Amino acid sequence: MKCRILLVFAAAYILAQFALFAGVSKNDKSAAPPINPPVTCNTIKPDTPITPVLLSSGMPCTVSAVAPFDLKNLQRAFDFNSWLSFLALNAPASGGVIGKDAPTVWENWEEVENVFLAGGRAPAPWGHAAPRPSPCRNLPDEPILQMVGKTPGVLTDVIQPFNTGPLIDQNGQYVRFEIVLNRPMFEYINQNRLYNQPGQQAFSGPIDFPEGSLDAGQSTGAMGAIVIKATWKLLDPAKDNPADFHTANVLIYDPPLANPPAPAKCYPATVGLVGLHIVHRTDKEPQWLWATFEHVDNDPTQAEVNGKQLQAHYNFFDPACTSCAVNTQPPRPWNPSQSPFPDGFHSQIVRETGLMDDAKELNAAFQAILQGTVWQHYMLVSTQWPTQPTSPTDPNGVPFPVYLANTTMETYIQGSVPNSSSSCMMCHGNATDTTGRHANFTYVLERAQPAVKNNPPPAVP
Repeated sequence: MKCRILLVFAAAYILAQFALFAGVSKNDKSAAPPINPPVTCNTIKPDTPITPVLLSSGMPCTVSAVAPFDLKNLQRAFDFNSWLSFLALNAPASGGVIGKDAPTVWENWEEVENVFLAGGRAPAPWGHAAPRPSPCRNLPDEPILQMVGKTPGVLTDVIQPFNTGPLIDQNGQYVRFEIVLNRPMFEYINQNRLYNQPGQQAFSGPIDFPEGSLDAGQSTGAMGAIVIKATWKLLDPAKDNPADFHTANVLIYDPPLANPPAPAKCYPATVGLVGLHIVHRTDKEPQWLWATFEHVDNDPTQAEVNGKQLQAHYNFFDPACTSCAVNTQPPRPWNPSQSPFPDGFHSQIVRETGLMDDAKELNAAFQAILQGTVWQHYMLVSTQWPTQPTSPTDPNGVPFPVYLANTTMETYIQGSVPNSSSSCMMCHGNATDTTGRHANFTYVLERAQPAVKNNPPPAVP
């Protein structure tokens, strides 16, 4: 039966490729699903008491705020919205409210590697199996983690647009990264053929991803585009307690390398979530909302290091190592198939900017209603939002806070130096597609490949 399904999928794939090169979209627009359909929205206000009732309150379509509309109160509204989003997106994909350690809602979304395929092939429809790297095809049907850096090509590119590099945990293992798209984001890319370079060249633009919105006086609206970026740590059963992490059983795929030479490799592993960006486009925040969460045991702040107020253990900091270089990229060569990292190296990471008081207060309150679950071990770092979305002088919307970094993703560009420190909106304001057109604050469209005619369908395992 499985063989028959795969053969049917391969036949459908060939027909899709014929349509692509005949100038027809993979999905007939008349039969295509709506890109940003109506949904029920969470409309709870930020002055609502933080009780277990919120665990089942659902996903906000946009931010609700209450007076006074000053900077402090608005920051609380955005941070409260980020926590509501965290609760909804980390609920079990099988149903129910956040609590048990199970595959989450967002883990069922589309991986970017399955959208921007080699040869410019059209992605499989939402919810259908995607091609798997050859070394992974005969292994269990688990999610595949393919990135060892926030940016593609981190292992092979000599010059990066950012000061980036791998992150190595205290066990000497490379941290793994992934980027997933929700369905409105996926359908916008798919139905507009933005998944390959010819499609982007033919698109008349501008690129305008769906926005989250709320119907006036109602609890209905539209969700809009959401991008999730996640970082995962390989768990060592002898050193890590899985009960302290949201865990996932995955396949780790290491692509082939030319320098140093290394063949492609794929193997099963159990990983723990250590970082999470939730990026949501709404009608009031066209520059998107940028919320970032981390595991509470990732690393100390610089103030804690200075005051010698350290925990016994961190995921990315060794309290006993006084000579370790702080926030420094690993020495080259970078080869994730060589594990653990040579010469006992591990990253020594310090959070350069501490959390704001508002985030600390909300973290304590939400962690309290998550007590007894793995989710009590996560914290909001902050939410960046546009203070002037329609600013005539700043297309980035005058973001606040000005700088925001997740220590597992913007590890080496923390700080407060203009144009060199992490600012989500200022960085992504430079994003383009492969034609050089402004890409609406996302770099994912740069992954589009040239289309190759007569490209064969993926091999049937």
